[in-house]
Amino acid sequence: MIEFIILILIIFLSINFIVSTIISIWVYRDAKKKELNVFLWFLIVWLIPFLFGVLIYLKQRD
Repeated sequence: MIEFIILILIIFLSINFIVSTIISIWVYRDAKKKELNVFLWFLIVWLIPFLFGVLIYLKQRD
């Protein structure tokens, strides 16, 4: 039973990491087009969980 829980946790964390990385790459490219600080926005979006970083970015970019 504990192996199953660990497997589910590993899958969840892997998916979370992949999605965060893909979104961060999109933000990096978009910030570069808009001539914003790309590394700052990349880190904010990648480090702030549950898409709050993306919402902050979308609000600030306009």
